[in-house]
Order: sequence, then structure tokens, then C-alpha cells
Amino acid sequence: MAYIWVDVPDTFTQQFGNRQVGFFVDIVQPVLKTEVLDWEDAVLNLSLRTDYVDYNMGKFAQTNTNIGDDLFAITPALSFRPTPQTVLRINYRYQRQQDILNNPASRTATWYFGFSTYF
Repeated sequence: MAYIWVDVPDTFTQQFGNRQVGFFVDIVQPVLKTEVLDWEDAVLNLSLRTDYVDYNMGKFAQTNTNIGDDLFAITPALSFRPTPQTVLRINYRYQRQQDILNNPASRTATWYFGFSTYF
């Protein structure tokens, strides 16, 4: 989690937020640990990640209404670790993002595939 104060010059408009907050939580649960091919300690994991960020906390000075500009996402995933130092992961990210004026949020979804290894 992070809470940020930004030194924004007074001459800038309110679209440049001077306070921001955000966090993420990533839960990974092993569901199967077995030998696969020549990998003795292969692991299959289920994951769930939640993200939230508010890029511009506060209210507009003129109207006293909330400033938008926030994002919320949830990402379930399935990963395979053939060894402790290598992972293949597929993610489905569903995201809701609201603009600075609090118009109806845009909703998007996408698939991500990742590969990481350390040698």
C-alpha cells in the first residue's frame, strides 16, 4: 500500500493530483505438487490479485464534488512452476477505470501470459 503526497505547483489545475493512494493484494495458493516429466517438485498454483489506485484524491474546489481518476482491477490466474525458479502464468484481468470527472467507468478485460525464470 502506498499513500503519496506530490508537490504540485499552485499554478497547475486540479487535474494534477497532489494526493494519491493505491494498493494490491496477491494471493497464491498451491493446489497440486507432483512430479511432471523430469521435474520432481512441479507445482500448480491458483492466484487472485486485486489492485486499486486513486490518482487524484479529494474534491473539486469549485463544486465540492469528488475527483474521479481511479482504477480497480481483479485478476485470477493459473500458474505452473516446473522448478522453484521458473513460472508459466496465465492471467485474466478485469478492470474498471473512472475518469477525472466521474463519468461512467470504462470496463476492460484482457488475457496475459507470463514466463519468468532465474538462472
